[in-house]
Amino acid sequence: MVSRLADQLIANYASSCAHLLDPFCGSGAILVAARARGIPVSGADINPYAVLMSRVKTEGFSRKPGEDLSAGYIKRAACFGDGFPIAWPAARYWFTSATLKKYERLRRVAVEMDLASSPEGRAILLAVALSVRLCSRADQRSPKPFISKLAIRQRRGRHFDPLGETSRLFKKLTDLYGAPSRLHSKVVRFDLAADVAAENVLGRFSHIITSPPYINAQDYFRNFKLELHVLEGVLPFTVSSVKNRFIGTERGCLGGRLSRQDVHLYRELLPDLVRMESTHPRHALVVMRYLSDMSRCCDALKRCLLPGGVLVIVCGDNLVGGYSVPTWQLVDTLLQARGLVIFDMFGDPIDCRMLPPKRKGHKGLIKQEVVSAFRLPQ
Repeated sequence: MVSRLADQLIANYASSCAHLLDPFCGSGAILVAARARGIPVSGADINPYAVLMSRVKTEGFSRKPGEDLSAGYIKRAACFGDGFPIAWPAARYWFTSATLKKYERLRRVAVEMDLASSPEGRAILLAVALSVRLCSRADQRSPKPFISKLAIRQRRGRHFDPLGETSRLFKKLTDLYGAPSRLHSKVVRFDLAADVAAENVLGRFSHIITSPPYINAQDYFRNFKLELHVLEGVLPFTVSSVKNRFIGTERGCLGGRLSRQDVHLYRELLPDLVRMESTHPRHALVVMRYLSDMSRCCDALKRCLLPGGVLVIVCGDNLVGGYSVPTWQLVDTLLQARGLVIFDMFGDPIDCRMLPPKRKGHKGLIKQEVVSAFRLPQ
């Protein structure tokens, strides 16, 4: 989410909020916008990298202890022996051997120094994660990692130093967030679509503002797989536990949770599903899996909302298997079926979603996002 829209949403719907939740917080734009207005915040995301980023942005950290810790960390990693191996066979495809060895040293020292346990340590880990794409063989022009012919030409034979990049990026983070926040904030890793009582984990709120994932618009795991494989074992998660659980994914067993009643309901919500099942059966399963996950998320959002509370959803459309899917309408319908009442709506045009490089004529398909504001009756 762009910061401009995040600021607008807080100003429009939560300027007097006592405590705000973003359950799909991503990189934390909503949380940062609320924090800038003095609002205590809570956030959640299934992506450990997103949680790390949002925690650093909302918690802040102490500048001098952070600088001392970072210097000691880089010094130890520079002269360390064997590192903590990255258990990913494809790692050598993305990184040179020398770069990979340095990341493995950074990983081992991070575990030994228990960086994940302090705000300063988490800021250093974020700097490590932010360095990953810069130090890889991937094309630097795209948010999705791929190795292009241009990247091969430009990056062949070069050595990328994650120790130097981590130190440089930590200095930038210090300039942005190098002061501890006095506001309450809590950001946790949580799967909102899981069969867990979200209100017991996250709490209950008068205001929830969030932008849920899209259907198949982005492969969220692929976007962050390099960072996640480097962070695995340093932060408390495994790649295997998250890679198939991103909402909207094409990965894993898509139809495992779908009942006949579910399929019938989703065909009623989206009549094109019947045709999609015959022409693009895998894509139809992606859509139904998304609706199944979002149905659980809508249940959880309602339970986390106090009576009279406000829920703001930012969502757009998708093109799946050649079929136009009004994702925002589907999500709005799911929420209204649960008794939430819509009281405001507006569209936010996206002037240019396409990011270079342009590949095989593909352009951004999402032309605008729709903001829908709901209230839970007393």
